[in-house]
Amino acid sequence: MNNVLPIYHIGLIQAWFAALLVYRKPNKGAADKLLVIWLIVIGIEMLYSLLNAKYLTWLPDLIIIPLSYGPFLFFYTKLLTSKKTVTIRNIHRHLIPVYLFILIAVFWGKPIDINSVNFFSKGPITWLAILNFTLFLLVIVYYWRASLKLIRKHNHTLGDHFSYRSETIMLNWLKTTAIWILSGFFASGITFIIFSTQNIFPFNPIELFHLGLLVFTFSISYYGIHQPVLYQHQKPKQLQVSDEAQEKKSQKFGDLLYEHMVKNKPYLNNELTIQDLADQLKVSTQEISNYLNKELGVNFFNYINSFRIEEAKQRLTNPAFDYETLLGIAYDSGFNSKTSFNTLFKKETGMTPSEYKKAFRSSTKKST
Repeated sequence: MNNVLPIYHIGLIQAWFAALLVYRKPNKGAADKLLVIWLIVIGIEMLYSLLNAKYLTWLPDLIIIPLSYGPFLFFYTKLLTSKKTVTIRNIHRHLIPVYLFILIAVFWGKPIDINSVNFFSKGPITWLAILNFTLFLLVIVYYWRASLKLIRKHNHTLGDHFSYRSETIMLNWLKTTAIWILSGFFASGITFIIFSTQNIFPFNPIELFHLGLLVFTFSISYYGIHQPVLYQHQKPKQLQVSDEAQEKKSQKFGDLLYEHMVKNKPYLNNELTIQDLADQLKVSTQEISNYLNKELGVNFFNYINSFRIEEAKQRLTNPAFDYETLLGIAYDSGFNSKTSFNTLFKKETGMTPSEYKKAFRSSTKKST
């Protein structure tokens, strides 16, 4: 057991130090605050295991605290992806498995050592360990699926809020982390089943679990620190106006928006969000979204990138920009990658940027 003590020491320090870094992160959101709590809980799990391994060996050697990791993953994802204010007051009912095994450990009245499991004798400790691992895997699978469902739903509506695509706003890192936590915990559970059926325990399967937890902590703390707040929550305005007044207001807003786009070119910011545009116009994001969807029939992503494409066209056909590379034109027009530039430009014009430039030069020569 002593050979795994460094895992607990490193995990404890890493989890609590990461919690401090996230806590000191500027512009924290609700998801960041929950992540701080989650990292503290992971640190407590590492401390608990360290005490159980070296000092307080009478502590129950069961998966108790990690039964909360599924709910933590789900609510962290929900707070990141929700466009409305979310409260987690009901998180306690998601922690019932944790409370259940705390009560079992308290009323058991004696040490619960995983090394005492004997699948063939099927004693009480064996059935308890099997119940523990089975419930843990069921909890992880349930909340893993729920978290991925939230991420998919989030990605379907990105175009209404963002004018670009990136790893952080698409939450690809969180999806990978969710897959990692599932596969790692399953490996721990399967290892336990194999060892118990063969009645051999070359090492405690919980050690494998903690090794995976250590890597997981590094991952979620690194990406969590760099994860920006995706949505700023606003209370929707409840104003009732006549259809005629609404039409005039919409026309006025449309003129204001178009004038701002042409004059100030906010689309040149390759990380422009609907919140940024709303702040510039001193309106709500709901006003912009309603106008684009109802009056123009487009989402925010397509609206902003239509201006970027027009900007790129001007630069591609203007000899003054011949010194610029296609990548340079893409960035200067507001695109954040050459791939998105080529894809969106070809979708709009039917040609790649280089083909468009050649076609324009060819037609210009013929006309002269």
